[in-house]
Amino acid sequence: MNSVVGDKVKLKCHPFAPARGMVEAVHGDKLLVRLDKSGELVTIASDLVTNFSLAARKAWKNMPHRQVGRPKGSRNCDRVSVTLRIDRELWAQFQRGESEGLIQDRTATINTWFRGMLEQLNRAKGSVDAAENY
Repeated sequence: MNSVVGDKVKLKCHPFAPARGMVEAVHGDKLLVRLDKSGELVTIASDLVTNFSLAARKAWKNMPHRQVGRPKGSRNCDRVSVTLRIDRELWAQFQRGESEGLIQDRTATINTWFRGMLEQLNRAKGSVDAAENY
């Protein structure tokens, strides 16, 4: 498979790297790329770009009916994806914690918080159950 007009690319080795752009024309192994930010046209060898559209085409060709996410069996642990509704200001505060380095791993942090809260609830439930049986 080769690059085609309209492909989205990122320049790897060029004075403009790591600029992104779109392929305007293909001439053998040379690409004419219009840079997103400046609109400037540059000519670059196809092996000096990361072609996101080509990668997507190859993936689709290899696994056209694949579901989103990683292929089954490729995960190291058993997890599920969930959707949560979180107050906007609380989410902004969480993201600030990430940008400040207070939160290194989003998944691990949330799992730790959930686990801790569930343990607290279970301890509280246990003390209520014990008081009722006394």
